[in-house]
Amino acid sequence: MVTFITVVSILLAVSIIILVMLQQGKGSDMGAAFGGGSSNSVFGATGPAGFLGKLTYTLVALWMILVLSLAFILKAQNTEEIFELAPEEILIDEVQENEIPTS
Repeated sequence: MVTFITVVSILLAVSIIILVMLQQGKGSDMGAAFGGGSSNSVFGATGPAGFLGKLTYTLVALWMILVLSLAFILKAQNTEEIFELAPEEILIDEVQENEIPTS
């Protein structure tokens, strides 16, 4: 399951990169360079969100859900303890009584 989610997440990430590169920027028209970029349409100067924009938003949301679920699954699987003692106990054992300054 973890391998499947990882592979799907990588494929989604690559497809998101490709979709973003395919989309046209806001001021990329030649008319926008000379001040003719304004429009009197209902949606404003940029127009309605295109199919690629909606597809990008959907893929990003799906990718985010998959990555968060993958992190949750991996955290739940990893329950082993790395250290036998807590770091505070290690420090207490290393300090000798004659090394403690008294003032």
